[in-house]
Formats: sequence, structure tokens, C-alpha cells
Amino acid sequence: MSDDLSNDPSLVQEYLVESEEFLQRMDQDMVALEAAPNDAELLNRIFRALHTIKGTSGFLGFEPVVRLSHRAEDVLNALRKGEAQLTRPIMDALLAARDYLGKMLQDIRTGGLQQYELSSLLKDLEAAQTVGQKSPTLGQLLVNKEVISASTLDAVLAEQSASAEPLKLGQMLVDKGLASSAEIGNALVRQKEIAQLHAAVPTMRVDAAKLDDLINLIGELVLERNRLLQLSRDSSSGKLAINELSSSLAQSSARLSFITEELQSAGLKTRMVPIETVFRRFPRLVRDVTGNLKKEVDLSLLGEDTELDKTMAELVGDPLVHLVRNSLDHGVELPAIREQAGKPRRGKIRLEARQEGDQIVISISDDGAGMDPARIGRKAVEKGLVTAERLRGMSQREILDFIFLPGFSTAEQTTDLSGRGVGMDVVRTNLKKLNGTVEIESHLAEGTTVKLRLPLTLAILPVLLVQVGKEIYALPLRSVAETVQIDTKHVHRVEGSEVLCLREETLPLLRLDQMFPQRPSSTPQPADASPSASSGDEGRKVVILGVAEKRFALLVDQLLGQESTVVKPLGVFLHGCSSVAGATISGDGQVRLVLDPAGLLANLRPALRMIQRASA
Repeated sequence: MSDDLSNDPSLVQEYLVESEEFLQRMDQDMVALEAAPNDAELLNRIFRALHTIKGTSGFLGFEPVVRLSHRAEDVLNALRKGEAQLTRPIMDALLAARDYLGKMLQDIRTGGLQQYELSSLLKDLEAAQTVGQKSPTLGQLLVNKEVISASTLDAVLAEQSASAEPLKLGQMLVDKGLASSAEIGNALVRQKEIAQLHAAVPTMRVDAAKLDDLINLIGELVLERNRLLQLSRDSSSGKLAINELSSSLAQSSARLSFITEELQSAGLKTRMVPIETVFRRFPRLVRDVTGNLKKEVDLSLLGEDTELDKTMAELVGDPLVHLVRNSLDHGVELPAIREQAGKPRRGKIRLEARQEGDQIVISISDDGAGMDPARIGRKAVEKGLVTAERLRGMSQREILDFIFLPGFSTAEQTTDLSGRGVGMDVVRTNLKKLNGTVEIESHLAEGTTVKLRLPLTLAILPVLLVQVGKEIYALPLRSVAETVQIDTKHVHRVEGSEVLCLREETLPLLRLDQMFPQRPSSTPQPADASPSASSGDEGRKVVILGVAEKRFALLVDQLLGQESTVVKPLGVFLHGCSSVAGATISGDGQVRLVLDPAGLLANLRPALRMIQRASA
């Protein structure tokens, strides 16, 4: 009967139109679901669409379509029941199945189904579902395999919990004749397989040449260890004089230092991946979102071969999704509005990555409407974030920074994409966790550029060590612009804040000995004393730090040099200290605080505003 139905052109045409509409909506919904994995309505809509395609295909006898849609439906059903969690591999497999279904429908439209090799795709769907599964209980596995019913499982579990003695579920089912020993054994094996998949360590591909460099350096390290052991033996036996031992140790230490630095560099390179792995999701995202918004946008991707740490690549994805969606929703105008403004109908979004020193800079630019500082300022006043008088003294960049506050939005209406005041605050928070910064440059009617600055890696941090009193602090080297020796005649107090005049530039000045408690042996400067009148500052050093476009001066006693260190997170007692990014352990075993330049800058906001008013 189905063969006859599949030969009915009008029926097949109706089937194709309906199924292709379902697939188009599924494509859009799947990308949205990946960004909102807990949206049950989206998940159910995708499931219903696939279920309808499967049912109609079976009615018409299109068996390959039924096989593939049925397997994809199983994955979606597991997500609906909470038996699996949505992961990127699951979504990749579902999107691949959706694309293959689209190919099959096109074949039906142009002449008929072909021979398809589906085994690989079906295995991918099963593997993705298995990895995404929550570890199932023995009872759940038996119900899924239809060995026992759900009601039977509930009854046996109730009996098990009421028993005074500990009873094993599998043994109870065998004793009652509800399952065989073989069925219980197979279920236990399957349970173990899933647990092993959950425990699997994430993997990544590494260029063989990088591994060869790593192995060669390890060999050099072994040779240097042998040399040190020989020196130790010769020293113990008296074969080496003191001056010979000192010379040999100096040579070995220098060689060991060189090998360690090379080994560190080679080790970090093995974790580097091209940012193309992050960028590849955006062409589809832009296509789907612009279709929903009725906009026309061209996306340009540049610097896709720029490499960064794998951990950074995984964590930067969500902030970039927020920013690209904001550009699509708030930035690029509708085609008709662009034409009225003398712009091309098609907007442009440019996503670019490049390396600058030990940082990765990712910029998202659009040629849209830009941000209106006046509108943002009015909204900030309405929300009580700033007074009208204070707003008049703020720079455009300071006003734009309001959009990073939680709950702040200038959108008149909320949409599925933005306008709820969530997103930009998440971007800044996530960037801060990555020791990165975000800055905005916008021109009304011309467009907006958002720049993310990230360290190449989270594993190793180059720092500048400074001393204040008896305490030693570490400053991230990427934020250090320069160091100078203080000249007290260039230090002034203006409106209660200290500033440093350096080469015709006025910089806010921060004293670490006043910000952090010092040991009794240190001699802190009185808070109300004028530094320019004090001889205690003579000979001290100033570190000029930069955060985005802002610069400020940090007064310290001594500069102790640079080193690469491993930063450890703060404990719960110091977690709220915004000026401290973490801690590290020095070569002598002492704990040193790693300062956060962005947090230090927050203590200087009044001084910055005063300088801006004076320069205006």
C-alpha cells in the first residue's frame, strides 16, 4: 500500500513541503537549543517535528528516512526524559542527521531515494547519546531494554526499601523470576561501559612535531639531571675544589634554566589550538538569527589560524555568542532602515583574532547603528545609577560602560535574543575569570567594535615582582607599561587624590602600603601628608599599569625583576577581594599575592574622573 502512496505525486509533494518546513525550523531551533539547553519548549518542538517526519515517511515507505529520523528521535527523547544531558557532540550529531535528512528529501524531489551508507552516522548518534547520558541505575537500564515494566520496578524497589536486610535489586528480580541472570549481567556490563565513558578524560589532537620537541627537551633535562648528580657525587668525595664546584654549578644552573624555559614553552604549545574551532559555529548562527530577524548580514572571519590555549578556546565561546547576537539584534539595522540612511541593504559583521605580544585580541565589529551615549546616559539616570550632574562630567567611554552592569538595557522591547539586561554583564564577568578585559568603541550611525583581550594561556603568568615594606607582590607583566624612579616634585595632591605628572601626562597614583596592611617594620606614609613634601618617597619606584585605554601609577619600594609563575585561586576568605587575582608560591616557599590591575583601577575611579574633568 505504501508503494502506491509514494507514487502519488500530489501526496509526495505535500509531504516534501511539510517536511522541508519542519527541517528549516529544526535547524534554527537546534542552534537556539544549544544556547539554552534547559528550554523544554524548544526541545519538544524539535522532537515533534522529527516525530512527524518519521511517521509520514513510514506511511509513504521511505525507509532510509525512517531509520535515520528514528535514531535521532531516540536521542531527543533521552534529552526530554532527562536520561542524557545536551552536549556539543550530541548537537553536532543531531545537526548532521538533520542535514542528511535534508539531502534525502532533495533526492526524493529530484528523482527518488538513493543507496545511503547510514551506519557511521547512526553510530555517531548512539555514541553522542551515550556520552551525554547520566549514569543510569540498573533498574532504569532494565526498563529501557523492556526486560521489566516501570510499574514492576517501582513495586520491587518499594519492597527493597521496606526490607530490614540489605537486598540487591538484581538478585531480587532473578529470585522472583522477573529477569534472568543473563539479562541482569548484560545490564550491569552496560552500566559499567557508560560509567567508563563518563570518566573518560577529555582529549585533543596534538601535532606530532610539537610532541617531538617536547620529548627532545625532556631528554635534555634528563642529561642535565645526570650532570647534577655527578657534581653531587664529586663534591661529596672531595674530587672538586670549592671554586670548581661553584663554576660547574653556575653552568649547570644556567643550562637547567634554559631547558626549563624551553620545556615550558613547548608544553604550552601542545595545548594550543586554532581559534577556528570557536569561529566555525558563527556562520550558521548568523544565518539562522538573521533569518529570524529579517535582516541581511555578511559575516567575515579573519585570523582563524590564531592559536590560543584549549581551555581559553572552550571558555571564550559563550561571550562571543552574546556579542555576535547583540551585533545582529541591536547593531545591524533592518534593510529598509539601512537604505534610508544611505547604507547598503546588507550589513557587515567582522570577527577577527590576532596575537599581540602575550595576549590574544578578538574584535567583533559591525557597521550598524552604533550606541547612543545620550540614550544610555538617560537610562542610567532613570535607574538611579548616576546623577544628572555626575553624568555631565563623564566621558563617552565611561557612559558606554554602563551596559556591562547587570540588568541594564536600553531595549524598548525584549526579544528571544536580547533586551533583558542579561548578556553584557555575563561577558565582562566571564572575561574577568579568564584574566581578560573587554572594551567598547562605538560611533553613532557608523557601528560598534568590541575588543576582548585574553592571555595566551591560563597555566603560566609572566609577572613583575615588586616590594613594599617587607611584602612582595606580583603584577601581571602584560599590564605593565613602564617603570620609572619617582621624583617627588612631580607628585601632587588634587581634590584629595594623589596624581603623578609624567611627561605631560597626569596619572592617578596608588600607594600599595596604604592599600594593604604592612608589617610593623615598614614605615607607612601618613594618609593626610603631602607626598611632594615628604623625603620618604625619594628613591622609590613607580610602575605604570595599563587596563584597556586607562593608565595609572603604582608606588612601590623596589623592583625585584620578572619571572614566570603559576597562579593559584584564592581561598574563600579572600574571594571577595577585587584587587587580588590569586596567589603564587615563590622559590623560597613564601606565598605572594598576585594583584589584579583592573581591581586596583576601581580604587582610583574618583581620581580618574577628576583628571578627565580637568583635561576637559
